[in-house]
Amino acid sequence: MRQGWNSKNPVFRQLFTSRFIPGGSSEQLEWFNELCRKTMSGETGALLMSARGEVDVRDILPSLRTPTLVLHASDDQVIPSAAGRRLALEIPGATFVQLESRNHVLLEHEPAWRQFQQAVIEFTGAPAAKASDAGEKLQALTRREREMLALLCEGSSNAQIAWTLGIAEKTVRNHISHLYRKLGVHSRAAAIVLAYEHGLHPEPQQRA
Repeated sequence: MRQGWNSKNPVFRQLFTSRFIPGGSSEQLEWFNELCRKTMSGETGALLMSARGEVDVRDILPSLRTPTLVLHASDDQVIPSAAGRRLALEIPGATFVQLESRNHVLLEHEPAWRQFQQAVIEFTGAPAAKASDAGEKLQALTRREREMLALLCEGSSNAQIAWTLGIAEKTVRNHISHLYRKLGVHSRAAAIVLAYEHGLHPEPQQRA
């Protein structure tokens, strides 16, 4: 890692990338390779790898009293799912959720990402709107608000939404804040889950 991490040739970092997101597209793999290089030096990476290899907290797991949620991809290429199950079994009262994926870093297009969002929202105790109330709120959205929600469901950033709809990024932020208030949610994840639960994730209109 000390020798190969900082190299412009991504072949060494590709070893990590191919295990973290084996289901990624060529663009996503290239992005992850570059992200690795920009966010950590080879020296820091070597120190972290060494430290993680020496840490063992199994003895203290039964003494934990903090509510715990363990989420693990079923075919994780970095850490076996059995390790996640063992962790959840040894922490009193822990909840284990298996995500149907082989990616350690979930990708926005796969169903496991929405499963992950829903599990986190439920675990944190976010109030769930009644189905009838939520449905009425969704049906009351304007055409522009539906377009905005569809783009949020696609994982688009504010800048990408602005480009797609041909409006200013500041306008996007204002629209999203209004959308959250209208839906009675406080985050992008909650809005996305609400949309998928009620089958409202239309295709946004693309900019000509």
